[in-house]
Amino acid sequence: MQVTLSPVVYEHLVEQMATIQNERDVLVDRLFPHICRERVDFERQLDQYIQQIANLINSAKKSDKDDKTLPFVIVGSEVAVLDLNRQRSLKFQIVGPCPGNKASGCISCLSPMGKSLLLRKVDDEVSVKAPAGTFIYRIESIQLCG
Repeated sequence: MQVTLSPVVYEHLVEQMATIQNERDVLVDRLFPHICRERVDFERQLDQYIQQIANLINSAKKSDKDDKTLPFVIVGSEVAVLDLNRQRSLKFQIVGPCPGNKASGCISCLSPMGKSLLLRKVDDEVSVKAPAGTFIYRIESIQLCG
């Protein structure tokens, strides 16, 4: 099934991919200055993220609608989830890994929740292992923030 993207979403994805590709090595070095397992894992995840965005850009059909719906969770998206344990709806904004993104409702893409949600689709169920226990969520909607 071909995905349809609005012009605003398409342009955001193109800009995000270009930024990540251009700043990849600087970002990796800033977050993980020494070679370690976490650095290697992050590089692998970042490359997978770039590939998924590139695949979407190359295969998507552009629409003329003013819609901010995304086919999967990206950095810069607002994700509505249902907490399946508590039957409670929640919304999170997925933000980049850089320090300073600590606004209420913002989840770093490197946090357990962020890693679990990134690149997932509507109706996917995700299990998040956190210090307070394991939480299970179902993704209800994904929108570009802003």
